[in-house]
Amino acid sequence: MTGVGSTARSEPWLIGSWQVLRCDKPLEIQPGTRMHFGHGQRLDYAIPAVDRMVTVTLRWWLDGELLHTEHQDGSNPVQVRVTLGAADVLMFDFDGPRAWFVRAR
Repeated sequence: MTGVGSTARSEPWLIGSWQVLRCDKPLEIQPGTRMHFGHGQRLDYAIPAVDRMVTVTLRWWLDGELLHTEHQDGSNPVQVRVTLGAADVLMFDFDGPRAWFVRAR
């Protein structure tokens, strides 16, 4: 896995499904967007399209408060600061603009 060092980890609190609550502009996260963080560092990122959900499978890991994601082939690496707040709300900080996700039921 690209970039995974000895401090990389997957936290139990992140495992499971999350749905977008809201996001700051200029982020364009569509209503209904979901993420499923699975064991084995698999992330299924589902985005609503006109007539279906489009799912992209990524790898993920944490290094401190930084969430790293990348495609299975190691391309398109992204890192974002992530914290778990009150009421089980997951907050992603993209160096300013933020997005909030709640556990999907």
